[in-house]
Amino acid sequence: MLSIYYKIWVDAITQERAKKGTDGNWKAFTIIPISLIQGVNLLTLLFILRFFTDIPILFTLDLTRDKAINAFIAGLLVFFIPFVILNYLLIFNNDRYNKLMSLYPGRGSKLYRNYVLISLGIIVIPFVFKLIF
Repeated sequence: MLSIYYKIWVDAITQERAKKGTDGNWKAFTIIPISLIQGVNLLTLLFILRFFTDIPILFTLDLTRDKAINAFIAGLLVFFIPFVILNYLLIFNNDRYNKLMSLYPGRGSKLYRNYVLISLGIIVIPFVFKLIF
């Protein structure tokens, strides 16, 4: 399972390095989209669990008087920041991506593109469940 994760990362890194060059800010352009997509996957899972149970999807914060800002901060804390930290530790810490790129060949961004498209397409399933049931 972890090898698929690494293959997706190598594919994304290969694509961004080809676009931005090895000296550019390709690291930010890979870690931010993949972390967002992983957050979308977690949100999809929570929506599906919400269909079967009564678990809350977001916790509430009362940092400001504005509910939208509080929801945005809570969303960042649950659906984005943990994945950025995890991805940094598993991929970018001590330049581990170099070792991964020698272990796994790039697939011309097909694997990365398919992962993004499937992740964005699968979030529709909980809403279809809600409409049907």
